[in-house]
Amino acid sequence: MALAVAVAPAGMLACLAAARRRPDGQAIVVGLPLPALAALSLAAAIGVVALGWQRTLGAPGLLGSRLGHLALAAAAVLGLAGLAAAWLHSRAPERAARAGWRRAGAMLLGALALLAALLAVAIAWQPDEALAIAHWPFAWRYDAGLPVSGHTWRRLWLALGLTLLALALLTAALFARRGRLVLLTAAAGLLVSASWPAPRLLLTEATHTSYQRSPLVFSDDNLLRGARLYQAHCAACHGARADGRGVLAAGLPAWPSVLGAALFDNRLEGELYARLAREGATHGGAAARAPGEALSPDQVWLVLDYLRVQAYGASGGTGMPAIPAPVVALACRDGRAATLSGLRGLPVRVAAFSPGAPPEPQDPRLLTVALTRGGALAADADCVAADEAAWEAYALAAGVAPAELAGAQFMVDRRGWLRARRLPGAAPAWTSADNVCGPGGRMENTSAQGLGALLLAMDRAPIEIPDTRRRQ
Repeated sequence: MALAVAVAPAGMLACLAAARRRPDGQAIVVGLPLPALAALSLAAAIGVVALGWQRTLGAPGLLGSRLGHLALAAAAVLGLAGLAAAWLHSRAPERAARAGWRRAGAMLLGALALLAALLAVAIAWQPDEALAIAHWPFAWRYDAGLPVSGHTWRRLWLALGLTLLALALLTAALFARRGRLVLLTAAAGLLVSASWPAPRLLLTEATHTSYQRSPLVFSDDNLLRGARLYQAHCAACHGARADGRGVLAAGLPAWPSVLGAALFDNRLEGELYARLAREGATHGGAAARAPGEALSPDQVWLVLDYLRVQAYGASGGTGMPAIPAPVVALACRDGRAATLSGLRGLPVRVAAFSPGAPPEPQDPRLLTVALTRGGALAADADCVAADEAAWEAYALAAGVAPAELAGAQFMVDRRGWLRARRLPGAAPAWTSADNVCGPGGRMENTSAQGLGALLLAMDRAPIEIPDTRRRQ
């Protein structure tokens, strides 16, 4: 993207560097003709928007992330440079002899070239955290699951066509030497006649946090902290298992909602965050905290992450978005990583070690991480996670009590997503693995066809969700 932004400024600077006056002093000869420069700038603007859309994974990232804002700013500068070059070319024959006009045109293009070059440098230096969506600027958002009638779609396309035609007339008026008033009047008439459908017919309500994602590490310690916060602030109403059957539920005006897998189905993480923050500030956990005390933003994310892994464990994750594999501290034979996130780039099998059970056969296609409760040693494992917190976090993901986790296995893909699990007592060789995560990052209630087929499926359908969490 940075290269695309830099192409047009380079062309502008080359154009200005090669600029010279004809011997007769009546015109300017440039290394790159102004029409070609205008076409180059406009093409670069379109390319930057397309690349920004691809890099930020759609309109939410383009409109709400820092990288998206830089891409839109660069596209605006390049588009303005293209229009300026075209306008200068249209006025060149009548004003080329004026030295002031030539200097003004050169300064304008030079300033735009410098600004675009600075934006290119800024885009090139952006870290992965720049993909995080900090703020959604609109009160509405698109929802693919919202039913829209054919009549509404026709109204939308008609209004869009009239608006584009009006913009074309406005652009023509900018370059026209005659009939400018007629073009402006026609453009205004088209804009007034464009009848846009009501937003609620096409969009769903949104908040400024709609497209935000948790910035916290999805680690064993954070998940257990979230569990403690939930029990202290939410369990009295929503129940210890988030089933809506808390001890205070019967006395509330409305029965508390079930905070299970259905909560995450077709709901954005940022909107769940806003809902939890709002409910926690108004009435959540009134019996467990002092009046007026509210959860901090990080604490709300901790509770939400706990609810995600708890819902995955309790329901098997069918129909809900994928969850990351809980990050745990490791001790590896070759010292290659200190945490599970350090093994990204390789498929990983996380196995809860059962004392006395035969060792899991090693496979050169993946790494094996052994969960060993209480520091017990595990043979034939590339890495060992011996903390009690790691054992309890994966017990949540398995939906079993910690005492029943031994023998469970989890498959983690190259990007750190939990793609499949095999509970204790299941058939060997992953032939009955449940919760195989399919394309789009949603869990599907399907079965694997052996370890090889599972590894191939994970590589063929990677989860294209940007990782904006803090690293550990």
